[in-house]
Amino acid sequence: MPYRVVLASLVFCAVAGPALAQSCGSAPIAPALPTAAEMAQKTPVAAAAAKHDAFAEVKNWQGELKTYRDCLNGIVNQDKRQLEGLDPKKDADKIAGLQAEGKAANHAYDQTVDMEERVVNEFHAIQASFCARKDVDKSSCPK
Repeated sequence: MPYRVVLASLVFCAVAGPALAQSCGSAPIAPALPTAAEMAQKTPVAAAAAKHDAFAEVKNWQGELKTYRDCLNGIVNQDKRQLEGLDPKKDADKIAGLQAEGKAANHAYDQTVDMEERVVNEFHAIQASFCARKDVDKSSCPK
């Protein structure tokens, strides 16, 4: 499962569009998390460390996502401001380009939301696997 998220993020980076790559860079690559099955095979101490590390990696990645999304929102807002002063008859090509760039930025943003949902669901599976064990400290588990 984590390999699919990494693969999806690499495909997304290739498809996001050259304009976005120039201005915002590429989307942050999702962390590779252990699977629930891998968590079940770890010792209690190793499982606790893996859960903690996964949490930290997801939080750091979400911070990078926020920065990337802020940049994408900036592109959309800038394009909207530029569109306000253009004449549809004289500037049809420029309008089409700005609209395409805004659409690509919105699509890239939506892709990161989908990716974040998958990663968070993977983390919850890790957490559930950890909390289902009988040999671990469950103080960090949801009540």
